[in-house]
Amino acid sequence: MEPARDAELEDAVTAAKDARIVIMNPPFTNRAKVGEKFPKEIQQTLRSRMDDMERTLIGADPSLAEFGDKNSIRPLFVALADHCGKRPDGVLTMIEPTIALSTPSGLKERQILAQRYHIHTVLTGRWPREFTLSQNVEIDECMVIAVRHSASRPPTRFIQLDRMPHNEDEVAELHQSLLDCPGGQLADGWGEVSHWPTERMEEGDWTPAIWRSPELAEAAKRYADATDGLEVIEGQLTSRVVHATGRLLRGSFEPTAVGTPGSFPILKSKSAKGQTSIQSTPDEHWVPKKRDEEARQLNGGVSPEVEQILQKSGYLLITAGHRTSSARLTATASDERYVGNGWMPVTGLGTEEAKAVAVFINSTAGRLQLMRHPGRQIPFPNYSTAEAGNIRIPDVKDDRIRRILADCWERTKDIEVPQFQDGECKVRRLWDEAVAEAMGWDATELARLRHLLHQEPHVRGLGYGQYGDEADNESDDEDA
Repeated sequence: MEPARDAELEDAVTAAKDARIVIMNPPFTNRAKVGEKFPKEIQQTLRSRMDDMERTLIGADPSLAEFGDKNSIRPLFVALADHCGKRPDGVLTMIEPTIALSTPSGLKERQILAQRYHIHTVLTGRWPREFTLSQNVEIDECMVIAVRHSASRPPTRFIQLDRMPHNEDEVAELHQSLLDCPGGQLADGWGEVSHWPTERMEEGDWTPAIWRSPELAEAAKRYADATDGLEVIEGQLTSRVVHATGRLLRGSFEPTAVGTPGSFPILKSKSAKGQTSIQSTPDEHWVPKKRDEEARQLNGGVSPEVEQILQKSGYLLITAGHRTSSARLTATASDERYVGNGWMPVTGLGTEEAKAVAVFINSTAGRLQLMRHPGRQIPFPNYSTAEAGNIRIPDVKDDRIRRILADCWERTKDIEVPQFQDGECKVRRLWDEAVAEAMGWDATELARLRHLLHQEPHVRGLGYGQYGDEADNESDDEDA
C-alpha cells in the first residue's frame, strides 16, 4: 500500500507496520458527525482525508470495497488495523459495539475478518448500563480477539461475563477461572463460556454476542434456519410483503383529531402504554399534510394519498422496534386492515392467516428469530422490513395449523399482555402451547427456552442473576 505523501502519515505507517499485536478501540462515530466541534471547513478536510485513506486501502486491497460503510468511520479503522498486523502470528484485538457482531450491515466485515483470522475469543457482558469497555458510552460493547491462523480453525470461544473485575486481584481471579473452565459456567459467578462453530463465524453469524444464554443463541439460529415445517414470510412462492409505512406517514401525513374528515386510524405506540393485547388497537388518526378537499370528494371521500398508503395496510402488523423490557408484543392482528408508524403491515394474508402468524411471532420461537439482528441497540432494537420478511413462520395455508393458531388468537385477543420484563405469564404460555401443538414440537422445550428468555438482562431490565422488587423501568418515550 502506497501511503499519501505526508511525513506524519509516513512516520505512523512505519511505526505500525508489521506489528505482532494490534489493540484498538475503533471510533463508532457517524461520518456526518466527524469533527463536529470544529468549523465546517475543518470538518470537510477531515472527511476528505478519510475518503482518501479509504481509496488508498481499497486500491491495495479491493475486497475492502465491500467492507466500508459511508455512515460510520469504524470500518476504516478496522481495515487499517488489519494492514498493520500482517505477520503470520499477528493478533488483532478490538473493542466493538456489540450490535456490530449481528447487524446485517456489518455482515461483509465479519466475513472478511473470519476469512483472514481465527476469531479466537469474543468477550461480552449482558447487563443494562454497566458493561462498558470504553469511556462515556451508553451502548453495549464487546471485545473481539482475532489471531492469524493458516491451519484449520477451531470454534470461537464466547465469554459472557456476569460481572466486571474491579481490581488486579479480581482480574487474576477471572483469568484463572477462564483457564480452569474450557466450557460451561465459570466459577464464583463470573459468567459462562460457550463455543460457536467455525463455519458459522465464516458465514458472518456471530450472534452469540447478543445473548447471555448460549442456549438461546443456538435456538434462535435453529429456528431462523429451519426449513422443515417453516417458511419465510416473504417467500418467492407467496404474495406476502412487509411494508415500512412509518416513513411514508411521517413524510406526507400528520396526526389529527378523531373524526376529522378524510382521516384514517393507525397503530402508533410500541411502549408499555401502546398495544396491550394481540388484537390490533389503533391509537391515532392521521390526515395528509396538504389536504385537497375537492380531490377527496371527487375520489369518493378518500384522499388519493390516503388511498395509496392504505393499499399497504394489512391484517397483520409486526413491530419495527421496541424496548425489549417495557414493551409487550412483537406482532398484532385483527379483522381490520391498518398501517402503522413503528409497526409494519404485512399484505397478502387473510384475516385468519394473520391471526395465526401473530400468535407465532409472539411465541418464543418468533421472538428469538426477531431478536437475532437488533439494528440499533440491543435494549431498543430497530427492525427492517427485510429482517421481518425473513422470519420463518408455519405454513398457514395448512388448515390444521392455521386453525390451531388462529383459535389461540381468538382465546387470547382480550387478555392484557404483561410487559416483557414481567416474565412468566399465562398468555405467553398459551401462545407457546398452541405453537407446539400446531407444529408437533415439544412444549416442554419451548417452555424451557421461554424461561431462559425471561432471564435475559435486557428483557428483565436487571443483570443476569440479579433480582429486585421492581425492574428498573426505562422511559417509555419510544415513539418519538
